[in-house]
Amino acid sequence: MKKKTVPEVQPNPEEVEATLDSIRAEQESKKNERRGFGKFLYALGAPFRALGKAFRAAGRKARLPLGVKTTIIYTSLSALAAVSLILFIILSVRHRIETNGLSGADAEFVTSLIISSIIIGIIAVAVVAGLGMVASHVMLAPMRKMIRQIDAIDASDLSKRLDDVDSQDELRELTERINDLLSDVEDSMNRQKKFVSDASHELKTPIAVIRGYSDMLARWGKEDKAVLAESVEAIKREAENMQRIVEQLLFLAKLGKFTLNPTSFDLAAELRAIIDAYSVAGIKNPITYTGLEKCAVNLDKNMVGECVRALTDNAIKYSDPAAPIEIRLNRADGGVKIEVADNGQGIAEKDLPYVFDRFYRCDRARARDGNSTGLGLTITKSIVETMHGKVSVVSSVGKGSTFTVIIPTEGDRE
Repeated sequence: MKKKTVPEVQPNPEEVEATLDSIRAEQESKKNERRGFGKFLYALGAPFRALGKAFRAAGRKARLPLGVKTTIIYTSLSALAAVSLILFIILSVRHRIETNGLSGADAEFVTSLIISSIIIGIIAVAVVAGLGMVASHVMLAPMRKMIRQIDAIDASDLSKRLDDVDSQDELRELTERINDLLSDVEDSMNRQKKFVSDASHELKTPIAVIRGYSDMLARWGKEDKAVLAESVEAIKREAENMQRIVEQLLFLAKLGKFTLNPTSFDLAAELRAIIDAYSVAGIKNPITYTGLEKCAVNLDKNMVGECVRALTDNAIKYSDPAAPIEIRLNRADGGVKIEVADNGQGIAEKDLPYVFDRFYRCDRARARDGNSTGLGLTITKSIVETMHGKVSVVSSVGKGSTFTVIIPTEGDRE
């Protein structure tokens, strides 16, 4: 059986060419549409680009207030949202046109829809901008109040503080930090004033003594060797006393902002070493140690030593050369107890409340007493309080005094 052949159909060249031209025309039309749509989007973003350039130029020339910056941010975000909505509508309409075509009625609807969207977007941007201005004014009101209060603070009166902010946000934390800083500055200024006042008060006497002996030297020192020796010795003594006063006042001034440097050491061994140092220095008073054999602590070693030496110096100063002095060490609740006891002159009951005051001397209030500066016990109290401890004294006239220091040592062990 013969296979039936189908005659081959030859394409018409003119029809093929016409079809290809139609396809090319359609592709070109779509390209033009995309170019036109891109130009439309570019033109739509032109106002925002111009606005951005203006803001950048203004920012370079002048610092904008925070309220203006906040309003600009609100406006920009709302404008971005409006533009996004308009673009969404345009893209949706474009998709419908490409899918279903566009009739005359649809064209009018699309035109009105786009115009309405633009108008609504502009109104929305204006409303949000207004709300942003109001919101920024309300939110920045506490900061403006804070600025006014800071302007009212004068260097001559640092007692003023910023009012607490009725909120729990960062602004309240900023207020607390500023108040803490003002307290630190006020405390530092008070310490400086106290130092100047104390120094000027206490240095008057040694300066007057030095001036008097200088006059003696000028008049009779060349001819009278006794006057020369006495004057030189007195000037030297008063100069050393002035140096001690200044050093102790500086030490007190620094204690207000002193940072403790705790280290682990054996307090019992440290107290025995202090006693040995007095023996080497030739102190005639017999100083003994009683109490714990070992006492491991974690404290500022230098501050503890300074405290014990100040109390021991005070005991030596107000005791007879042969009178014994005893340093005791024991454990106390949550800490250690150091006692320095002497058999010296003792302290009258009326003087006990004031023994830790600056420049107070039990023989005559605020008077000079040989090499005493009247600052030793003040330094002791300041050191102990810096270490969050307590110091007290029990005394009886003619029998002696016992100074007790209790320092907390949480976590220490024997």
